[in-house]
Amino acid sequence: MALKVQYTDTFEDTFKALVEFIHENWGDKVVRDFVKETEKTIQLIASFPNMYKASSFDREVRVAPIKKLSSLFYAVGEGQLTLLYIVDSRQEPFWL
Repeated sequence: MALKVQYTDTFEDTFKALVEFIHENWGDKVVRDFVKETEKTIQLIASFPNMYKASSFDREVRVAPIKKLSSLFYAVGEGQLTLLYIVDSRQEPFWL
C-alpha cells in the first residue's frame, strides 16, 4: 500500500525554483521530462519508501536521485512520506 505523500513548503519552493532554472536553461521539453521523472520517483518512493539510501547527514532522511543531477530528500513516517526538498548540482544551493 502506498504511503500518503506530504509536501513541505521547502520542497514546493525548491521544486519551483528548480523547474524555473531548468526552463530558463533548457526549455519546455526538458521541464516536462523532469517533472514526469519526479512524479514517477515520488510514486515509487510512496510504494517502496526504504528503497533509497539514508543520507550521510541524517539517518532519518533518505535521498532519491532524479535523473543524474538532481536529488530528492524525504523522510518516512508512520503511514506518511514527507518530501523535504529537492536540489540540483547545476544550481547554487538554496541555503547559500
